[in-house]
Amino acid sequence: TEIRARAVVEREARFLVSEPSVHRAAARLTALGPFRVIRRHHERQHNTYFDTDDMRLWGAKSVLKLRETASAREVTFKKALAYRDGVASRLEVTARIRPAQRDWMSRGGVAIEPMRRVRHLIGAQRLRKLFTIVTDRTTLILAQRRPASLKLRRGLSEARRAKEGHRVELDVDRVAVRHRRRVAARRLEIEVENLSATPAVFRAAITALRQRYHRGLRLSGVSKFEFGRRVCYTRCSRHGTFARLH
Repeated sequence: TEIRARAVVEREARFLVSEPSVHRAAARLTALGPFRVIRRHHERQHNTYFDTDDMRLWGAKSVLKLRETASAREVTFKKALAYRDGVASRLEVTARIRPAQRDWMSRGGVAIEPMRRVRHLIGAQRLRKLFTIVTDRTTLILAQRRPASLKLRRGLSEARRAKEGHRVELDVDRVAVRHRRRVAARRLEIEVENLSATPAVFRAAITALRQRYHRGLRLSGVSKFEFGRRVCYTRCSRHGTFARLH
């Protein structure tokens, strides 16, 4: 049976958090500048990353991961598109799989769209597991506060009503890189992702976060995968290959 896939362009800004108190405060937010929190959710994710021996996916600015939570398993292919003014844009193709299909990652899994994208880049090369990143995530969905002048009433234009649909996601993450059954590194971070907002509204959310916690935040272009890769691998300058750090 064909498994349906979802393809989106993900746009997000990432901040490293230096103070645990800032991280805890962000997870408890009920409002942020002109935004209010309309939904809150917590989950633990196990994200296992795969590539070839010569890191061919990474060389093509792409990653492949299996995300497992208490309620779902998803295979995701991501390809970097751009990084500008602190905001990363990536193509993200995701398909849910059943528990019995977990070993598709090593066998090829050509029946699902994320794996078709992978095979286009690596051909018949075998995939292997690199490392797992365990993320304890508190997700906050932010919506613009409704100005008093825009309270629902007859005659409100569609454009003005559309402002009520602007959504931004705030992911407050505790990240642990696991390699060979041990935790190799940890970090605290906050991701700000554009769900359905205009660029201006999305920037307003980023600005509001920086203004509130400016001393405890540092903008970072290092993704979770890149963090794990730096922790678990080093580039051998003489041979141009990747070697494990032990």
